[in-house]
Amino acid sequence: MKHPFRLTAAFLTVLLLLALTGCGSGSNSFTWFVDTIPANLDPQVASTASDVIACENLYSGLVRKDPDGEIEPALCERWERSADGRTYTFYLKDGLTYTAAKGTAAEYAITAEDFVFAFRRMFRADTNSPYAVEFSALENSAEVLAGQMPESALGVSASGPLTLVFRLNSADENFLSKLTLPGAMPCDEEFFNSTRGTYGLTAKTTLSSGPFYLYNWTSSGLFLRREPSGTLIDSLRLVQNTNNADQSAVELVNGEKCSAALDDTGSTTSLSSISYSDTTWALLFNCSTLFSSTELRQSLAGVAREAAVVPSTGLFAAADGLIPDGLNVDGMNYRSTVGNVSPAAVDVRALYLSARQGMANSDFNKVTLMIPAGSGLTEAAETINGAWQKELSLFFSIEEVDEETFQKRLSEGDYTIALAPISAESDSVYSMLAQFTTAGGNLTGYANALYATQLEASTHATGAARCRLLGECERQLLSDCVAVPLFSQQKRLLVASGIKGLIFDPFGPVLDLTYTTKE
Repeated sequence: MKHPFRLTAAFLTVLLLLALTGCGSGSNSFTWFVDTIPANLDPQVASTASDVIACENLYSGLVRKDPDGEIEPALCERWERSADGRTYTFYLKDGLTYTAAKGTAAEYAITAEDFVFAFRRMFRADTNSPYAVEFSALENSAEVLAGQMPESALGVSASGPLTLVFRLNSADENFLSKLTLPGAMPCDEEFFNSTRGTYGLTAKTTLSSGPFYLYNWTSSGLFLRREPSGTLIDSLRLVQNTNNADQSAVELVNGEKCSAALDDTGSTTSLSSISYSDTTWALLFNCSTLFSSTELRQSLAGVAREAAVVPSTGLFAAADGLIPDGLNVDGMNYRSTVGNVSPAAVDVRALYLSARQGMANSDFNKVTLMIPAGSGLTEAAETINGAWQKELSLFFSIEEVDEETFQKRLSEGDYTIALAPISAESDSVYSMLAQFTTAGGNLTGYANALYATQLEASTHATGAARCRLLGECERQLLSDCVAVPLFSQQKRLLVASGIKGLIFDPFGPVLDLTYTTKE
């Protein structure tokens, strides 16, 4: 077991005084509204958006991404990669220590053994770490996770206090990028054991290895600090928007209630912004109804794609696929890797006539197009419905229901056709596609053995191979017209004037203030 780095009493006193000097209100603060106050700062298990964002600023790992997206050393000085891409050797900086709450210097040194312990925790079944799948390329990782091999067999080891070695079963071109995830942050084994199951759950049982330290943690919010340095942000507040819920993102930022806010209204503003999309609006056909016919779905989908007009209100754009742009798989941009998955044009009339064989007009009497009220897509739905009437002589009604009812009926399969939002809430292409399987809730009652097999196979692949399998699933889903992507709902991050160097990725989620300045 590693022995903690012991500071002399005099030196500890000096460091404590220096730390407390910077504990007053920082001159350059940043406020971010979260849905829930961070509850778990254990980096190996942090999964909610607020917990992850807190961990990104509280901890540093071997490497970190700079504002340009380039990988640079963080706690390491340098690294080496073997010619076959299966071995990575990192050389840590000397003299690194953790920081306790209020900026107090901790007695624990950061060494290679802390990373070994962190990764072994990740692959303990009882840890239930969401990051284990990201590092499945590590040697013997599957066997260790299943309890078939001891933790010591995992492909991570320390060949010295400052030398860390990773061994992979196969090359992973995005391994360095994955090392920026919270799960790859160091964890001191002696300190972890001393917390007796409360690691990362209280201020006293949390140690920082990153740019910020934990200053205060209450039911009101999580407050991080670092020593003031020029124009760098030195205070990060993660709080809930309890008093200004009726204000728009523009009003919140301009009124200095927060430093940045998410917006989907498209309101005119002079604030700088970062645009993205995490939601695709798609027609869903309930395959448990008369739309079990693939030809019928394909004919209606063909008409809908031709008729769909991007709404003029709100931030909408034509969808390129079901999966929004910007999502990554193993650090690779999914859409760029997979390419176009849109189905080829079809003879909608011929497909429709073929599908109608043996069907009566009365079969369509109860078909409705369900949409959530207030979505801004009523006109688009009416246009599509009108095209079905014109091209196929099908007369459906549009049913607008409140959001709660819409979600309930969608989950229960109580609809025939729905124009629904499919969101990437967990930054996972797999999770979006899994919604069309029994295990994932099956939004549409879709049953396709090949689809299920390929989706399952993707969980055992990495890199380009995993992208390819997921891409085949998306292509199959769109070809069978179970889901017909029409519009991507654009969103944007509005940022207060004078703030620069903010690293933001809605899909991580990432809100990293390491390099952020405020002028």
